[in-house]
Amino acid sequence: MKFVKLASLAVFLVIVTALWFRFNAPTDATDAGNATAEGGPRSATSPARGGGRSGGGGRPPALVVTQPARQALINDRLSAVGSGAALSSVSVVPLSGGILTEVLVQSGERVNQGDLLARLDNEEQLIARDRAARTAEDAAIDEERLVKLFRSNTSTEVELNSARAASADAKLALREAELTLTRRTITAPIAGVVGLVAVDTGNYVTPQTELVTIDDRSTIIVEFWVPERFANQVSVGQAVEATAQANPGQLYEGVISGIGSRIETDSRTLPVEARLDNTSDSLRPGMSFELELDFTGQQYPAVNPLSIQWDSKGSYVWRVAEEKVQRVPVTIIQRNPESVLVTGDIKPDDPVVVEGLLSLRPGAPVRMQGAKP
Repeated sequence: MKFVKLASLAVFLVIVTALWFRFNAPTDATDAGNATAEGGPRSATSPARGGGRSGGGGRPPALVVTQPARQALINDRLSAVGSGAALSSVSVVPLSGGILTEVLVQSGERVNQGDLLARLDNEEQLIARDRAARTAEDAAIDEERLVKLFRSNTSTEVELNSARAASADAKLALREAELTLTRRTITAPIAGVVGLVAVDTGNYVTPQTELVTIDDRSTIIVEFWVPERFANQVSVGQAVEATAQANPGQLYEGVISGIGSRIETDSRTLPVEARLDNTSDSLRPGMSFELELDFTGQQYPAVNPLSIQWDSKGSYVWRVAEEKVQRVPVTIIQRNPESVLVTGDIKPDDPVVVEGLLSLRPGAPVRMQGAKP
């Protein structure tokens, strides 16, 4: 039992001796040389124990990697897809029913306004016209006779007025008969190119029968839609560039000719029309187009996505100024694969920390290492 106590005391003395040497013994040869031979006090110029490598007693500045902020332009160009239509397009139908006696045009033929396209049988209408003309002629003779009789006081004014009314009715009936006869011939309502001819001579047609289509494709109207954020930037007369999907190597220039009055709520877009010159006749109605429009756009600072940090107050970045870091709150405008557009107290070329973020504190000194391009 006495032996165990002595052993425990010996271990305690060893521990105490080791601790004394740990905190009182000289740390290196320099400290030992500065001590007096008798174990007297250290020199007043000797460094304090436990000092850092920098000689100031503190931690060295954090090492960070920065990347300069740059200016980015967004909403300066719009790409859209639209469909083309002819400047004017009509489906020609007869104004009355009957048998086609002549079809005078072919598909692909160019016609002018008023050119004859087809004729319907018109014997019945010719007879009605001639009968109305004969009636109008007789009524005019009766009116002239009653005028002379009235002047000689051998006819009453009532008889004269009745004759005049009959003559007027006869003239109206003649005009109606002539109009009905005119509608037996079918003419082109606009100038353009004839499409497929859907009828042949001898077919019976009605006012609902489509005979041909005519397209004025000297100008192509392209309808497309722009996002609502561009609604206040588009204007009538604004230049636009278009490329037909069928001919991607050819660029067509045009102008905006029409803008919708309201945003479509289902798609949040604004309908817009553009006119493309097609004097070369290389475009066709119904083609698909890709359109490009240029705008002034908005400029925002752009930073590396790695620099964006978050806390309970929102997003922020670390900016280096005079070898110290500053916490700068920012608002994210747009995220891209290579950059994030923000608003805040960030200027172009400001060094923004992208690596070494975890140990930073506001106002802490830092060392910048090889900034990334």
